[in-house]
Amino acid sequence: MNRAAFYAALRRRTSGVFGTSISQQQVTGIEGILDAFITHGDGRDKTLAYALATAYHETGARMVPVREGFAKDDATARRIVAKRAYGQPAGKYGHVYYGRGQVQLTWLPNYDKSSTDAKYDLVAYPDKMLDPVISARVLIKGLLDGRWNGKGNGIAFYLPTSGPDDLKNARRTVNITDKWGMIGGYYKAFLAAIKEAGGVPVAAPLPTPKPEQPVKPLVEAEKPQVRAGSLSGLLAKLLQALAALFKRK
Repeated sequence: MNRAAFYAALRRRTSGVFGTSISQQQVTGIEGILDAFITHGDGRDKTLAYALATAYHETGARMVPVREGFAKDDATARRIVAKRAYGQPAGKYGHVYYGRGQVQLTWLPNYDKSSTDAKYDLVAYPDKMLDPVISARVLIKGLLDGRWNGKGNGIAFYLPTSGPDDLKNARRTVNITDKWGMIGGYYKAFLAAIKEAGGVPVAAPLPTPKPEQPVKPLVEAEKPQVRAGSLSGLLAKLLQALAALFKRK
């Protein structure tokens, strides 16, 4: 993916998402999702586009992990969701499992199911969903396996590689069909930008190690040479010393 072209497409006034500018915070959030997709995605442009569209909607276009209601802290978020079914303390830790992250993960069982992907106990530490690396990974893995729609149908079931997109039911991978039309529009905008940028990002290939150079044997010309002249001179000096010794005797 040509990321410069990708952001240029998103900044276009007619893009359908950001308009003419993207903040550093938004870029940071998008980059986290792109990087997570390289390691945890399925290589499909439709999956990446829907992940970005979901984050755009669920975070109010911020693109970074947020608490439900865009609350600044846990206490405020608890007050916001107090009247919701999932807004009461649950489980052995007494946490409230309200929406967190780029996908607004809710309910204790969903935090439990996503702990494996997070490589962290989200039941004990639900605020870890505010970590951008964990949040992006959970977003992508959840879309892929359909864990949130009750049927186990992942995003590829609704947005097949070949065939028409079922955007209404694609929203079931996150939250029934809530605002599906709006999110479908974001999806199309991100998909167009991905295509314009040359497709989904892929991991850069590791550099090919250079073979070790074999030790070159010395050729005859490179071998150290003892000059005949220096050897004969040394022998002459030795003989002179011996002759002088015998004369003294």
